[in-house]
Amino acid sequence: MVLTAPELAQALAVIARWRGDVEAALDCPRCGHKGLALADRSARPYAEWYHLACTGCGLDETIHIPLGPPVVGGLD
Repeated sequence: MVLTAPELAQALAVIARWRGDVEAALDCPRCGHKGLALADRSARPYAEWYHLACTGCGLDETIHIPLGPPVVGGLD
C-alpha cells in the first residue's frame, strides 16, 4: 500500500528527526507504533533513499528524495 499524502508528510518529519538523532525511537507514520526501522540507502549527491519498515502494521516503503545535480566550480 502506498503512503497517503499525510503519511508521507509524517514520514518526512520522521526522517528529519532521525537525521538529527540516529538513535531516536521513531514512530510509524501509518500506525504510530514505536520502533519504526529506518535505513538510509541514499546515492548522494544525486538522491536520498530511505527505507521505512514497521512490525506493527507491516509498513515496508522506500521514499525517494531527488537532489539537484552537483555544482561544478564556484562563483568568481
